[in-house]
Amino acid sequence: MMVRMDSAAVVERFGLGAEERAWLAEAERLPEPGRALEVPKDPVEVLELFALADADRDEVASLWPDGSWPAELWHLVECMYRRLCADAELPLGEWRDWPTLVGAEDPRVRVAALWAFAAWVPEHFERGAARGIDRAVTARTLADVGVQMARSRRMFGWLSLETAAWVASQLRGRLFWVGGLQVEPALLGDQGAVEWYPAGEAAVLGPGMGVGDPALRLHIPTGGLDPVAVDETLAVAREFARAHLGMDPAVATCTSWLLDPAWAEVLGEGSNIVRFQRRFSLVGRGVPGEADVFRFVFGMPEVDVSAAPRGTRLERAVVERLESGGAWWVRTGWVPLV
Repeated sequence: MMVRMDSAAVVERFGLGAEERAWLAEAERLPEPGRALEVPKDPVEVLELFALADADRDEVASLWPDGSWPAELWHLVECMYRRLCADAELPLGEWRDWPTLVGAEDPRVRVAALWAFAAWVPEHFERGAARGIDRAVTARTLADVGVQMARSRRMFGWLSLETAAWVASQLRGRLFWVGGLQVEPALLGDQGAVEWYPAGEAAVLGPGMGVGDPALRLHIPTGGLDPVAVDETLAVAREFARAHLGMDPAVATCTSWLLDPAWAEVLGEGSNIVRFQRRFSLVGRGVPGEADVFRFVFGMPEVDVSAAPRGTRLERAVVERLESGGAWWVRTGWVPLV
């Protein structure tokens, strides 16, 4: 049962802003969850599933909910849990923003979503089992929580979970770690940085290639470009979707800074990045990608050429291209599924 309080009290207590207040107010109006919020009393098992780095695991464990938590903090977690439950069946193609809270002073607030996610884990396993998904696949997917928290610490210097919206999408069954890549059920079409052909052009490409047809989006986990591991994903992705996701995608897409053709100029054909992008046919013109490059190459939340390190060939390539007046792009590519 949600603590009787309103979003204004939470915002005032923790110094949050208007956007966070609007998000919380909307969550307060959602239906009562079918499964009560129950954060595990012992953090060991769930933190093991989340595969947190040592520093994050130890700090989270020290902050684990106890009788000292103020009502405003519980209300924040409960709003997040209510949002997660309500979005469990969110249609394909719909995205739900979450507050990042990385600037909050209280570390419990910065990772408030983590406790909502921890309470949802049993339901997540049950839903995966109902789809026939191997428990090992579900567990491996949950390990991405640790990756996201480690990246957040690297970028901001403290415990936080900037990508709470991304993790929430995983926990509502929109991401699965299969082979060397993560796969996301989706529909072909333009969405944010994701591009697709206009309806007329898409129609002539053949069955399963039209706007609105089912597809799998590919996401690349840290260190996930080994060619053998990529082959493994592509070999089983379509059958996985047929067997467990209720869809039969003819194509997989990938939208990433790693698909910028300029990488071939600086890294050469022997690079795993270049080998990966050679699998794809590019579509669209792309969108500016400097922010993504700085995030994933340097672990920097802002583009700052003067502060960027130059210790590796990849880092030097990023900086030198920008200093010479060039740019980096996020591109969308596609590959047929067998």
